[in-house]
Amino acid sequence: MKKFKKSLALICLAAIILALAACSNTDGQEANKEGVLATVNGKAIMKEDYDNELAYYRGYVEYLYGEGTWESEVNKDLTYKEYYENYVMDKLINLTLLLDAAEKEGITVTEEEKAHELGTFISTYFDSQEDYKSYLEQNGLTEESLLKNMTDQLMVNNYYIKKIDSLNPSNDELKALFEEMKMNIRVRASHILVDTEEEALKVIERINKGEDFSELAKELSLDTVSGANGGDLDYFNYAQMVEPFSEAAFSLGIGQVSQPVQTDYGYHIIKVTDRVVDEDITVETEKDELIEYYKSNKFRDLLEELKNSAEIVKN
Repeated sequence: MKKFKKSLALICLAAIILALAACSNTDGQEANKEGVLATVNGKAIMKEDYDNELAYYRGYVEYLYGEGTWESEVNKDLTYKEYYENYVMDKLINLTLLLDAAEKEGITVTEEEKAHELGTFISTYFDSQEDYKSYLEQNGLTEESLLKNMTDQLMVNNYYIKKIDSLNPSNDELKALFEEMKMNIRVRASHILVDTEEEALKVIERINKGEDFSELAKELSLDTVSGANGGDLDYFNYAQMVEPFSEAAFSLGIGQVSQPVQTDYGYHIIKVTDRVVDEDITVETEKDELIEYYKSNKFRDLLEELKNSAEIVKN
């Protein structure tokens, strides 16, 4: 999968910037219990790694939305802090699962691979060795820790190549995926985003009584960017939105308004304003993208299988 391989340096950079320290391979029974948050098949997830990762996200959230927003609500039931506490733990568990599976499959990383990845990383993101060394110092990193992160990413990448990259979907599988993803269809829709289902039902009641959808979006929508335009989201395809939103939008006829649709952002009331079918878009024209989707789905399924068969203990 060329796209996956070529993006590896970027993946490694993200891993470093996000302070994603590699999970310790120390056996859970031997590790310092006070420093272990969870074990995955006996491999420890350390509190230090978790705290470093969480600290990045706190800084990122407060950079985007202002100091103090870490404790504010993403939606009515969840703060940013609570959301990322769960997200970071899931992320570290997934990484540990994949590294453990790669080891069991006999996956290795050669010194040549490490050297190539490090060289690509340096040449891509820094103008000189001095800039690179300055970056390490400013972020409290050593080249050894950097290479450890890169090695983990290479292990996961090599595992992916062995387990997924050689898969060849049949034409029937590609056709089914094309239809599932509605790849030749785009819709234009507007939405109103609110916190609760109760609020959404009240908005729908007002729409049914004749109030203008776009004016209600301007008045009520928590999505203030689209709200300023009457809730308009322009044209989008199925894959561009989260699944519950797309599922609802693509099931509506032009002019129809949905019942409340729940996503991680809250509750949406969706109105479809146009629908376009492009007959020039076929399974054949979208074959490369369909294969990417197919492999992504297979990798997700593989990760789910690893979770179901793993011994995961949270302390």
